[in-house]
Amino acid sequence: MSKIIDLDLLRPDSKIVKIGGKEIDVSFIPCGITFDLDDIVKDLMNLDQDKVKTNRKEMEKAFNLAVKLCAVFCSYKYPDMDEAWFREHTSPEQINGFSSAIQSSLVDIYSGITEHSKN
Repeated sequence: MSKIIDLDLLRPDSKIVKIGGKEIDVSFIPCGITFDLDDIVKDLMNLDQDKVKTNRKEMEKAFNLAVKLCAVFCSYKYPDMDEAWFREHTSPEQINGFSSAIQSSLVDIYSGITEHSKN
C-alpha cells in the first residue's frame, strides 16, 4: 500500500491583490524569488523608521525598495510589471499596500515553515 503525502495542504489560502487590472495572489511566493524578496524586505527593515518619516532621502530609499519588492514579486508571472511599470502606473498608496501585503505573506510563510518543521 502506498502512502500519499499531500504537500498541497501546505499552500496557504489565496490572498488576491488587484493592481493594474491583474489579480495577483500574494499568498503564494514561488521559491524562485523567495530569497530575492527576503533580501529586499531585510533592507526595508534595516532602515531607521524615524528617519524614514522625517528624512527625504531615507523616505525615497524606502519607497524605491518597496517598488523593487513589488516588481520582483510580479516578475515571475508578469515580467512587464517591472519597476518602470510600477512608477508609471501606480500611486504611492498602491505601492505601500501591495508591498505590505507581500511582506505579510513572507512573515506568514516563515511562520508556517517553523510550525510545520515542529510537526
